[in-house]
Amino acid sequence: MIRPQIPKELHQVKHFSSYVQEYLSDESTVSAIELDSEQMQDMDFGKLEMRESVLKDCMFHRCAFKNASFVDVVFYSCDFSNSKFTDTYFERCQFFCCKCIGVDMSHTIIKQTAVEQSNFQYASFDKTKMSDVLFDHSDLTEVSITEAKLKKFTARGSKLIKNNFLKTALTAIDFTETDFSMPTVSMPPVELKGAVINMSQAADLISMWGVVVNPLS
Repeated sequence: MIRPQIPKELHQVKHFSSYVQEYLSDESTVSAIELDSEQMQDMDFGKLEMRESVLKDCMFHRCAFKNASFVDVVFYSCDFSNSKFTDTYFERCQFFCCKCIGVDMSHTIIKQTAVEQSNFQYASFDKTKMSDVLFDHSDLTEVSITEAKLKKFTARGSKLIKNNFLKTALTAIDFTETDFSMPTVSMPPVELKGAVINMSQAADLISMWGVVVNPLS
């Protein structure tokens, strides 16, 4: 996986919501900036284009990033809870120690991106296309990933509990290093065909095929 390409020198930005207005109006790209400890709520950053930048300790509660684009961007210890990233593009990005509870990332394209030690509980990745994406020691409890396209999707040390995978093929995805249980899938569970699981996970999932395990045998 290619990590974000960040320049050695970044422009320190204050009052981000005001700073980006000119770029949004001109539909130009925000690049090579560093944003630290900004707090925003209910702001609209639709169609924002950002490259080669670092956002650290920032809070964007219930903000809108529809049709935005992020390339070579690091999000470090940021809070995007309940924000909307619908129809957004991510490439060579990194989320590290971020809080993204309830974010809407449906209809997004995510490439060469790592999510590490972050909380994405109750998020939506419906109809999202992910390629070369890593979830490392992150919480994806009750995340919806329906009708998605997953290619080179890796999860390790993460929680994938009560996820909705309807109409998302999980072929060749290795769940053996995750806490993977109680997924929502079709009956029969065609989404699980070709998925790689361990013996403990198999015991939990086998009931989906109508198999009854005798605990006394």
